[in-house]
Amino acid sequence: MKTQKIVTIILMTIALASCKSDKKDDKPANDSELKKEENSFNVTFNLIVKKDDNFHLYYTEDKSINFNEDQSVWLPIKGSENEQEVKFILPEDIIPTDIRVDFGYGVNKEQSEISLKKFRMNYYDKSFEVKDSLIFNYFYPNKDNTILDKTKATLKRVNLEQTTGPSLYPHITLTEEISKMVK
Repeated sequence: MKTQKIVTIILMTIALASCKSDKKDDKPANDSELKKEENSFNVTFNLIVKKDDNFHLYYTEDKSINFNEDQSVWLPIKGSENEQEVKFILPEDIIPTDIRVDFGYGVNKEQSEISLKKFRMNYYDKSFEVKDSLIFNYFYPNKDNTILDKTKATLKRVNLEQTTGPSLYPHITLTEEISKMVK
């Protein structure tokens, strides 16, 4: 009986230690990574996305919306019933003029609607933030692949068989806000 209690305690200790390790991976590993995040242009969405997926942020530096793969950041997303923060950290020395976001890549028939709760941009000590449906004053959906419910601030795919997830393109108001931040 004592042996069984000791084994249980050891296994619980190992389980708790591994949980702490997992949480540590969500944060920058060292001071240089934290410094890079502070010195880079960051784009953050608080949202609810229920199934695992891959999100993709494109940026331009020439005031166009000619987005391409060379100027983009990918993030794997873990699905959750709870609101989560998804932060895109642009490469150092990149100051975007416009951004586009694709909420999903590849066929993902299980992905339900994505609820947008907050959008935030940070650059050094400056930030800009909007919540819920006000996000759509700064972005518009690509209607070829996105169904928008503005009242609920949700996005979903037009067709579950499509390989492109819902995507948002910048309004001129977003371009203006970026410009204010980087002055």
